[in-house]
Amino acid sequence: MPAPVPDPKAPFALLYTSGTTGKPKGVIVPHRMVAWNAFNTALSWQLREDDVSPIFTPLYHAGGLGAFLLPIFAAGGTVVLHAGFDTSEVWRVLQQERCTVVLGVPTIWKLLLDAPEFAAADLSSVRWLISGGAPLPLYLIEAYQARGVVFKQGYGLTEVGVNCFAMTAAEAEAKKGSIGKPMMFTQAKVVGEGGRDLPPGEVGELWLKGPHVSKGYWNNPAATSAALDSGGFFHTGDLARVDEDGFFTIAGRIKDMLISGGVNIYPAEIEAELMLHPSVADAAVVGVPDNTWGEVGVAFVVVRPSAAVSGDELSAFLGTRLARYKVPREFRFLPSLPRTPYGKVVKGELRGRILDGGGVSSTPDAAKGDLP
Repeated sequence: MPAPVPDPKAPFALLYTSGTTGKPKGVIVPHRMVAWNAFNTALSWQLREDDVSPIFTPLYHAGGLGAFLLPIFAAGGTVVLHAGFDTSEVWRVLQQERCTVVLGVPTIWKLLLDAPEFAAADLSSVRWLISGGAPLPLYLIEAYQARGVVFKQGYGLTEVGVNCFAMTAAEAEAKKGSIGKPMMFTQAKVVGEGGRDLPPGEVGELWLKGPHVSKGYWNNPAATSAALDSGGFFHTGDLARVDEDGFFTIAGRIKDMLISGGVNIYPAEIEAELMLHPSVADAAVVGVPDNTWGEVGVAFVVVRPSAAVSGDELSAFLGTRLARYKVPREFRFLPSLPRTPYGKVVKGELRGRILDGGGVSSTPDAAKGDLP
């Protein structure tokens, strides 16, 4: 008896957002969304039946389902499922199974980079690596490219399918840091106040439209109407810019952006520069209220083992790389940053620690202790 054909509009699953800035919301994922994401990714990313991909990201998350599980199935390739994430096991499997395309989030790529296996790993089978889920520091791209592999950056959301842009290997090198151009059947634009289309180079909100967009949020009509407009565009809440060639670059989250003295400051830019300091293992920047400037930036820093650095040193370092108004007014040190299972920093928790009156120290010695 043939299997029943589901209604494309019928719900396939409820997948929950990461909730880094608020309570997670259940996203209604219809069958058409899953199918379009799989087929469009296979075509636009040029997946092949001889591709082999290890999947170590959680399958309850949109990333595990949409990149690369279902797209690899659609292309007829091979999936290697991991029970969890372990750097040594990932490096062993990647070489043993001759993996060709691999997805990870920036945190995962950094852990794999820091693992002892990285320097000598056989990467000859890899066609390309790709990162998603959070802004990707350029130093990570360059570290993997130095090993002779193509390293791309992807973009997607639980609400719109996790793969919305694509780029070739040559474009990944020429447009380092970009997420590429919209995939087939995807409309993308950068807008300002009132939905006004912005010219190339200006930062605004990224809007997306296509058959891969979800039906909205479960039992939350207010959030659905706020995100999905009458024209079918989903308002991502992400800041982006597009260049003259049509390549998009993510500048951060609108909720993360801070306005200091009337000037917009994008924490992702500051974080990327902080990560270039040799003593910094991890970093996140949040905005907090200030009586004079409206908001100021506070940087949370994780220091590398056996390294030492002060807030003054980091301030001086950033002062040579960024405009002075972008340099955080305060540096606080932690043993680790709070992250979701998919690697995103929970900035609401960091901001709450400041507003609640402490919980971290402004001296590097705090990195040796535990969070309260």
